[in-house]
Amino acid sequence: MKKIINILSFALLLGGCSGFLEEYSQDLAKIQSYEDLDEILLGEGYLPYARITSQGVIENEYFQCVHYMSDELSKYIPIHEYDPAGLQEKMFGWHTWQQVVGLKFEGGQHVEENRDWKQAYISINACNSILTEIGKQVAESDREKLEIVRIKGESAFLRALYYFQLVNLYGKPYCADNLSSPGVPLKLSQIVEDKDYTCATVEEVYSQILKDLKLAEECLSQTAKKNFPYRADIAAVYLLKSRVLLYMQNWKDALAYAQKTLNVNGNLLDLKSFSGEEVLEESSPEIIFSMGGYVLAYSIQTFRGMSNNIWKNCPGYVISDDLVKAFDDEGKNDLRTRFYISKDTVGYKGDRLSIPYTEAWTFRKVLGWVTSPRNLSDNFLFRTAEAYLNGAEAAALAGEETEARSLLKTLRDHRLLVSRPITESGQALVDLIRLERQRELCLDGHRWFDLRRYTVREKYPYTKTIMHTYTKYKYDSRVFAYVPLETWSYELKENDPAYTLALPKEVLDFQPSLGSNSRPVRQGSVYTAPATPEVTPPNSSLESNPIYKEGFLFGGGKCFSLNGQGSPEAFYDQCPYEPYSNNYNLWCKGVKDGWEDALKYLGGYM
Repeated sequence: MKKIINILSFALLLGGCSGFLEEYSQDLAKIQSYEDLDEILLGEGYLPYARITSQGVIENEYFQCVHYMSDELSKYIPIHEYDPAGLQEKMFGWHTWQQVVGLKFEGGQHVEENRDWKQAYISINACNSILTEIGKQVAESDREKLEIVRIKGESAFLRALYYFQLVNLYGKPYCADNLSSPGVPLKLSQIVEDKDYTCATVEEVYSQILKDLKLAEECLSQTAKKNFPYRADIAAVYLLKSRVLLYMQNWKDALAYAQKTLNVNGNLLDLKSFSGEEVLEESSPEIIFSMGGYVLAYSIQTFRGMSNNIWKNCPGYVISDDLVKAFDDEGKNDLRTRFYISKDTVGYKGDRLSIPYTEAWTFRKVLGWVTSPRNLSDNFLFRTAEAYLNGAEAAALAGEETEARSLLKTLRDHRLLVSRPITESGQALVDLIRLERQRELCLDGHRWFDLRRYTVREKYPYTKTIMHTYTKYKYDSRVFAYVPLETWSYELKENDPAYTLALPKEVLDFQPSLGSNSRPVRQGSVYTAPATPEVTPPNSSLESNPIYKEGFLFGGGKCFSLNGQGSPEAFYDQCPYEPYSNNYNLWCKGVKDGWEDALKYLGGYM
């Protein structure tokens, strides 16, 4: 006999057991006004805030796998240290594209596969309930009417966003040949029947995403922003819709919604005049929406600085050769090689432990070793830069190349020291846009999904082979550290079926009627890392001094804004510290060093 179950039971069916059902049922029973639904939306519809505790523990990190499956990060092999989330072990199955992503390297043990899936459906179910209950609320004023409309619009937006994320992890990329292939279970109401569930097709899931975005657009076009940028508004709807339509290869409409986004906010951060430390800040003019918090940078590079007056920098992951090569065309002319990624000295030579100092590229959009709270997201951050790129790609593939060049040139004008005219056409233009997307959106959570959709793009498809490694470490009591024992390499081939994840093991164990897509078994081979030249490490603790750093950023920013004209000494009178004090001297030295460092980037372009 079929029975009606509270909406959150669906999370149990799809994600395994949860203690959340009882608490949520009590919340539903207490609903007395639209304000109660708004609280549920904020508390359960939006993702929990990811954070780093005072003990260095990472909490509420979701959808991190997309960063490790793509071609953006490589494991730093010489030592296994500063891995607060246990990422290498947890991410083995994702990072090396295994058939069963939860299986550890040694076999026999599993990590949780359904964590992201379960959270997504919990949030979807909260949105389902709100969308059902919101129509029952009575407004006593025009303001309350608009509040009800806003809650409805935000809920529809979030449901679309979660289904879009899920179908691009567990369904095949959208194209004519894949429309009837299985996507993910589609649930839209606050009640479920006690039955075996099946996956909706890719086409059905995308159709629902568009319906939800249409509703979100109708609602949020009437309302004002609330708690920007942590609640969705009309600009977020426009940008997500442009992305969805881009994935669907609907070039004309993707361009139209990218332009709608830019009509609301077309601002860009100009790196030529940027003097801050991190580009991903709430004050950035290009932020549109953010959800979930930021832990990625800390996860991959927890410590960088002086340890007992010795330089120590042993990141968990460094920037991959694939991503570094994407910047080859412009080199130092591209300021993203200073503010998004940068060449750094890695290694450590202590009394016991000795790791040769070498050069590697590390992540700089957010500084992982600075553990102060970051409110912006490492996965669900919407920026105007994406709208320029969505629009440029859609325009180029729709045959509107003049518009494509204009959009791309505007972005590059804010990223390059010297932005040349864009003359490319046809495939050369599309390839340039693809490279710009790789550079600009690096480690923002886009690259894995872009690589998937490029394989099925009807015009100018693109695919590549990616290599990742896994290193087995052993603890060496002589040096008090985990040192490499052996390293294995794994390859994701061109057009590999592993671009689509199998449904989580916990979900299939509980609901085998969902079926599963086929993901091939992937074997590794023994790998020897190429030798890299040793370099001289930093030999002072100046870089870690906050006053020196303050001056360094100030001097570099002034040099860029003046295109290298003038001298750093001209700005010493702007020092915020008492003249000729120790802090004054530190600040001024930072200004001079920052100016000279910026000159290296400007060299050849002045």
